[in-house]
Amino acid sequence: MSSNNRSDKVIKQFYHTLDSDIAETLNDEQKQAIEHAVKSMGLVARHSIDIRETVPWFGKRFYIVFLCGRDHRKDVRERSKLVHFVLTLLILIGVVSISLLAMLALYLIKSALGIDIFKGFSFGIWDWFKGLLL
Repeated sequence: MSSNNRSDKVIKQFYHTLDSDIAETLNDEQKQAIEHAVKSMGLVARHSIDIRETVPWFGKRFYIVFLCGRDHRKDVRERSKLVHFVLTLLILIGVVSISLLAMLALYLIKSALGIDIFKGFSFGIWDWFKGLLL
């Protein structure tokens, strides 16, 4: 769908929702100003991927929207230092957890194959794991 076609659709929807008595009182200059304002406000979606569907489910209709594209807003959203700290902490905890689980999986595979890196030394994880399974 072209950008011009989308903007025409949004403007048509605007006039559809506007009270018909008020719409009739607008002159051409006012209509052009309103249409320019609607287009410049960003009500016309500029997404590279724009999927909007409705799904009937148990007698009701639900909508699904998937949008993807570049952020064209001029103002960057301000985030507090606390939000940055918490987000960084969560990412760090996630990376460390996944790394530890990967190392545990590799250790269990090594132990299951009977590979001893240090003779006579074991963390006891393999014995604990076998005890869980048996």
